[in-house]
Amino acid sequence: MAQGSAKYLRDFPLKLNEGDYDVLDTYSLVFLSDTYASVDVDATNPALASYTETTGGTITKTVLSNFTITRVTTSIKFDADDPSSFLKNASNPADVRTILLINDTSVSDDAAQVFDATTDGTTPLDLINNDLTFNFGVGGIMTITLT
Repeated sequence: MAQGSAKYLRDFPLKLNEGDYDVLDTYSLVFLSDTYASVDVDATNPALASYTETTGGTITKTVLSNFTITRVTTSIKFDADDPSSFLKNASNPADVRTILLINDTSVSDDAAQVFDATTDGTTPLDLINNDLTFNFGVGGIMTITLT
């Protein structure tokens, strides 16, 4: 996949519809060493513990501000403020491949969406020598269209 590709985990909209999640919940981004291809969108109850989180230096769990869920006709849009840049640092991990959106309010830190941070699907980012700026697209974090 290409850098910036994203896929949502299908249990997320199910749990949202069942009332397990709320717009007032805390949503965060975490960094993983897992490859994008290894994240199964059909996993049942995917949680942060299902993956390999990697932290260090400036690479830490980042709480999203102003998380919103809006609907216009058949489209439901999830959005938040773009997180800040993550500055290069000799203590940053050398194995970041994906970025995972989690519901931090849930006891198990339920996984919602994963973003590919690599250019080739496997080579980790060099966050020791390079800064990382991560922004959501104009469509927000994700947009789900119901038909």
